[in-house]
Amino acid sequence: MKTKNKIDVITIDGPVGVGKSTIAKIISEKTGYTYLDTGAMYRAFSLKVIKEKIPIQNHEDIIKLCDNTKISFQNNKVFLDGEDVSEFIRTKEVESIVSIIASIPEVRKFIVSIQREIASKGKVVMEGRDCGTVISPDAKYKFYLDASIEERAKRRLNDKKYSNQNLSLEEVKKSIQERDYLDKTRKDSPLRIPEDAIVINTDGLSIEEVVKTIMEVIERG
Repeated sequence: MKTKNKIDVITIDGPVGVGKSTIAKIISEKTGYTYLDTGAMYRAFSLKVIKEKIPIQNHEDIIKLCDNTKISFQNNKVFLDGEDVSEFIRTKEVESIVSIIASIPEVRKFIVSIQREIASKGKVVMEGRDCGTVISPDAKYKFYLDASIEERAKRRLNDKKYSNQNLSLEEVKKSIQERDYLDKTRKDSPLRIPEDAIVINTDGLSIEEVVKTIMEVIERG
């Protein structure tokens, strides 16, 4: 997996609710690398679409937002046009449109350009759905986390970030299934396993066990 031409980046891809954020943050702390939640950037952009009251069918006006939108990460917090929106991007409203917004090619191109710039500096742990395939295909270490829909739904229900949504297990499972379909079937940068990624099925595994597996690979070099 490691070659001289690889960039010093760790990518952690996988479907929604698989635990990428939790794992990536811990790996970031253990390695001292910068943490980048790529999905949060699409959520931040989606939040702006909502704030601007632009219908999701109006791609022309949504695309225009790329010209006057600034999204950045500081101390594991997401900033939209200079404002910390970390707590506002996990709402049901944002959740319902983020995959649709992320499927717009021009929006993906805009967000990916920001992400590639960050990755090019190296020493980054990034998590999302196309980190190892599109954003940083030359990453030194690539991992793909997976889990059953049932397991992912339970984790999402227990995630404090989503505790204000008051959803049932069946509602969360349905939402995950819909999100999976959109992520895997979009034409631009669909969710898929990077060719040289290590796949980890996290069903029945604790956070510590997943982190240990990843760190063992990294420490072996």
